[in-house]
Amino acid sequence: MRILIIGGGGVAEELLKQLNLKKHQIMVMEKNLERCSALQSVYDVLVINKDATDVSVYTSEIPMANFDVMLALTNKDEVNIFALTVAKLYKIPFRLARVKNPKVAELIIKLDLGVPITLPSVIADVIRSYLIALNEPKLLGEFKDYKLYTVTISETDRVVNKKIGELELPEDVTILMLFNGQKFKVPNPDEVLHNGYQLIVVAKESDITQIFKG
Repeated sequence: MRILIIGGGGVAEELLKQLNLKKHQIMVMEKNLERCSALQSVYDVLVINKDATDVSVYTSEIPMANFDVMLALTNKDEVNIFALTVAKLYKIPFRLARVKNPKVAELIIKLDLGVPITLPSVIADVIRSYLIALNEPKLLGEFKDYKLYTVTISETDRVVNKKIGELELPEDVTILMLFNGQKFKVPNPDEVLHNGYQLIVVAKESDITQIFKG
């Protein structure tokens, strides 16, 4: 994919760490010259030292029509919504912005500018998901004969600090994914279930609370 990233701060850098840069053509726009140099020295991407609010950058210096994705990741909502607007005018297919204000997120959705990621809301939702599945598994949904749960592992649970392969799970129970607070992972038998891990589990008839909590 051809990706334009507006803002070269911490979020952008973390994304660059996780993306396969050999599979994507990435351009980063950052107005801080020192930050540009730092990114350019570490990552195999094109970094340009420009102000994202300068209209002339989009009209004459960047081939906007060539991009598949535009990510507005600065720490200013007004800059990000401006960048989304420009990207929509150039018909970039996928547009996403980091925003702080839920009102701005609502406006982005209403105007169909792209996908808003509201960091305070995302963080609060992650914390909430931990809490509601702490004492007992939280039922997420049912699919025919199977049920999908989220389970938060705590220090007092019977499975804490054990490897998945040691759990001897019933045949109708499968751990689909685990979240370690930083990223989702596909589990393997040698994965140790640490305190704070969150599991996505599918089961048919088995008592999930008894299996994981004891």
